[in-house]
Amino acid sequence: MGSLLGVAVATSCLANNGLQSYKIIFPTGVTKLTQSVMKQASDIYNKLPERNFTRVKLMGKGEENEARFIKIQLAKKRAYSVREFFIGIGCVGKHVKLDLGSIPTVILFKPKAKYSISGKINLNKIEQQCFVIDPSKKDFFKTKGGNFFVFEANSFVTEYGFSISEKIVVCVWEFYKKKDMIVSQLSSGGEDQVLETASTFYIQAYKGDDEIQLKQGKSYKIYLNKNQDTKGFKAYYGEVKDGNVMWMQDKESYVYISMFDEGELHKLANEKKDSLEEDPEKRYEKKLLLNGKKIGWINCDRIINVDKPSDLDVILDKVNQEFTVRLVLSRKNAILPGLANSNSINHYKFSKVPSGESGYVLAYKESGDGYLLAYSQVTIGFIKAINLQPEYKTKEEFENLIDSFLN
Repeated sequence: MGSLLGVAVATSCLANNGLQSYKIIFPTGVTKLTQSVMKQASDIYNKLPERNFTRVKLMGKGEENEARFIKIQLAKKRAYSVREFFIGIGCVGKHVKLDLGSIPTVILFKPKAKYSISGKINLNKIEQQCFVIDPSKKDFFKTKGGNFFVFEANSFVTEYGFSISEKIVVCVWEFYKKKDMIVSQLSSGGEDQVLETASTFYIQAYKGDDEIQLKQGKSYKIYLNKNQDTKGFKAYYGEVKDGNVMWMQDKESYVYISMFDEGELHKLANEKKDSLEEDPEKRYEKKLLLNGKKIGWINCDRIINVDKPSDLDVILDKVNQEFTVRLVLSRKNAILPGLANSNSINHYKFSKVPSGESGYVLAYKESGDGYLLAYSQVTIGFIKAINLQPEYKTKEEFENLIDSFLN
């Protein structure tokens, strides 16, 4: 019985209109969706080439000798059920038509797929660090990630261009761990580039309740808590598009290792510390210096050259909602966004990623007080597709799990 109900599909060519047709076999007398029916319908949609129509016949096991009237009534109810399924997995209503003439069928069209970055940035998942500085003089602060921000005197203006001399608040969202980027649904790359990041920030400045800007022609320094493997990094600025940050390189930027003296900063800020003066040799550190020309989204990235590109398809089983899908490279600080397929809510892909790199594919979505999560370790280029089935994890389980293999 199980093997009969699991019959996948049969194809034929209809002489009257040339449409390829498929059959979905329902259990006897059943018109509602079952696991077998949904599996057959999903297989039909997955196999259907883009920009093609198909006719889906809806039949019942062992109903060949039923009266024509009964067959029509059963097929009509099944057609509505199957149409709801296709719309539920992301098909547009106009692409799933019912042909109620004779014995009802479903006419299905699969358009050319469009791809977009999965997930949407969520700053609420990252701690907002705020610092009071005096814009009338050179001032600085240190983040929890060990990065130093240094602003020159008279660097900020109001939205009307007036200089500010009173104290202001600078707020920073800092993404210095891979887990930070995962929980906030941020990525280091885009649709057509693979980027490795040294550090990522979102910066806003306020005078009272009013948002203020960096003065044109002014820049600020970020001394990054990184002093090894620094070749090739540049400044990138981000713009939010459709809920995701798109990164654009500042081709004129330069990033380099600099000797850093925290004690000198304290003296300039009139906050001299005796402990720093006592042992001058311990004052100096090597840090990666990034010069920022505007606030907002800023990233210190370098391009990963992809000599042998590969694609990887990700199929999520038993899902009917959009997920955030990411590829986390193990040997590089890079988190690549999975691209959602407009034709199917459970299909994602990674395009033109470097062959031979190992990492983890993550598919996740908030659910209640926890997450739905699926993950797998992969080596790019060895497989073309992977099937995953999300399972519920508590918030603590989710964070502990990604901590265990991301950092």
